[in-house]
Amino acid sequence: MSARLSGLPGEWAALDWQPTGIGAGLLSWQGASHESWRATTDAGETVIAKAPRAHAAASAAAIAREAASRAGVGPAVRAIDVASGVTVEVALDERWRVATGLRVQQTPGAVAAVGAARRAFRESGTELPPRDLGAEAQAMLDAFAAVEAPLPLALRPVADALPSVRLAVAGGLPAAPAWLSSELSDLQLGPDGAVLLTGGTTAGLADPLADVGSILTELSPTVLPADEAFALLWGSDHPGAYARARLWGIIVDLWVLLRAMQAHALEPASEVGYLGYLMFRTWHAEHPVATGEIDALIAQAGKGWR
Repeated sequence: MSARLSGLPGEWAALDWQPTGIGAGLLSWQGASHESWRATTDAGETVIAKAPRAHAAASAAAIAREAASRAGVGPAVRAIDVASGVTVEVALDERWRVATGLRVQQTPGAVAAVGAARRAFRESGTELPPRDLGAEAQAMLDAFAAVEAPLPLALRPVADALPSVRLAVAGGLPAAPAWLSSELSDLQLGPDGAVLLTGGTTAGLADPLADVGSILTELSPTVLPADEAFALLWGSDHPGAYARARLWGIIVDLWVLLRAMQAHALEPASEVGYLGYLMFRTWHAEHPVATGEIDALIAQAGKGWR
């Protein structure tokens, strides 16, 4: 058994845990966020233990996964060690599949189900630390500058636009528990169009439109046009709210790119994909800046969010 699981309650720590490796797709951000182990209980239930890697949030992610379980929008959590960020959850059966853009496109009602799952988490009342991904992105940019680490050329205009974008989304809705992940791989699609949230390493108290914008940037334009996806995720098509969500999406794209660069610097030999992901996310982040759409979004964001 890994020493990382020793803080679990005795009956769980004593199981015959077998490592499953890093849980990540080929095009993964930040070098993958968790290591996991699989075991079978005396009752015959297959369970998965998840422990955060060094660059991932620990306690908050575990609390978020347990909260998603209680809200009915995450795999059932059987045990939690908050101090280490380790959880034990019931393994999903073969009816569940990791979300991809194509699978979401081919599953009727999937985007609306994603919106409903994220909304249920926002309404859960979970106590989490505040998250301001804009402030975190700026802190990472400052850290890169301090060591004179170069940014990809296409990313420089996005980084330069960050202060204006942050100002445009400031003073938003009251903070709520937010999943904040922009990864489709942090969603599981199941029978009858059901959706479960997994991971939780980005979760925290944040503007609800930051939560919507974080997944909107992954769904558009490949799954749906941004305005159509937003209406399903948010429940209305108010232009100010839409613009704010899109701007949060730009912030999140920059944030995940910088986190991926940090993780790659820490683990340059990791088997997890990095360069393809970097190109994909850079295209997402730079498009509204390069086309000038960002100016219209900033102006529209001033119309509020109701």
